[in-house]
Amino acid sequence: MARKAIYKHATQVDASSYPDDGSSPVGTNEWNESPDPQGMIGNTPATSTITIASGVLTVTDSVTVAAAEAGTSDDLDKLAITNTNEYDLIYLFADTGDTITLKHTGSLSANGQIQTVSGADETLSVTKPTILIRKGNYWYGYGGGTVSDGSVTNTKLANMAANTVKVRDANSSGSPSDKAVADTQILIGDGTGFTAASLSGQATMTNAGVVTIGTLNQNTTGSSASCTGNSATVTTNANLTGEVTSSGNATTIADNIVDEANLKCSNAPTNDQVLTADSGVTGGLKWAAAAGGGATIVHEFSNTQTTTYTGTASAFSTVGVGTRDLYIKKIDANNEGVFTKIWKNGSAVEVQIA
Repeated sequence: MARKAIYKHATQVDASSYPDDGSSPVGTNEWNESPDPQGMIGNTPATSTITIASGVLTVTDSVTVAAAEAGTSDDLDKLAITNTNEYDLIYLFADTGDTITLKHTGSLSANGQIQTVSGADETLSVTKPTILIRKGNYWYGYGGGTVSDGSVTNTKLANMAANTVKVRDANSSGSPSDKAVADTQILIGDGTGFTAASLSGQATMTNAGVVTIGTLNQNTTGSSASCTGNSATVTTNANLTGEVTSSGNATTIADNIVDEANLKCSNAPTNDQVLTADSGVTGGLKWAAAAGGGATIVHEFSNTQTTTYTGTASAFSTVGVGTRDLYIKKIDANNEGVFTKIWKNGSAVEVQIA
């Protein structure tokens, strides 16, 4: 089929039946001629701004400016197909000062619904047109407009080579590139971009992220603040002095050095107190009064109202075994006595001694 120029008259005059005799300004030949291909393609709309009504815009021209129904923002759900034909193009703008959201319909079901280029709702621009083409009874994004933030998914990006990552491999802004990362390699920034390399030397890493530190086999030497030796032995050159001294790796506390200030006790002592173990205090040690014992001129005994044995001696079953005690207890309402418990005649017996 021969090329047919757009806008050429649909009805052509048969030149054989009606030859052009040149007597008319527009004869058969002029009528049948293709339009002049030069000039500007453009549209001058009869009604450039149309107000949305209940989410529907009734268009009459290819160039259409959409205005909000009320206020300064509105949603545009459909373009009415009443005044349009299939394959018509619409150039959509937003009215100045209005925010018009072109709604994307994923599953088309009603005449005039729209599917955008981005596959998501789009905001119409005042200056850049969103182009729609009618196919069937629906409108489809044809180009122009803008891509919504977050609408470019991974599947829309160009395919990448296996085992690569997308980076800006330079120390300046610009386009990204795909950097290959081999097995066990990591990306290391080197100031001019990235280097893909594996750990090496005394440290290695598997592709599961497990790092292994090898045996150190080099000696390190230096001044008195440094050390010499290998991975198994470290010998300091500067020995400790003072209350704690050292020689090589061995340390020693000098004799007659540990005093009260060196002890980790929970309290401060007073005269005649003794150091006592107590797991319930800080450091496990405390200063406390002596528990008794030793010779005294006068010894105080606690009194009691009970008439039964109140001694603290442990059970004993023979002579010379176990502890003995001396105590005071009540005899009756008017008397008390001094008692002890001893082994007598083959058994433990309480004896009043005063």
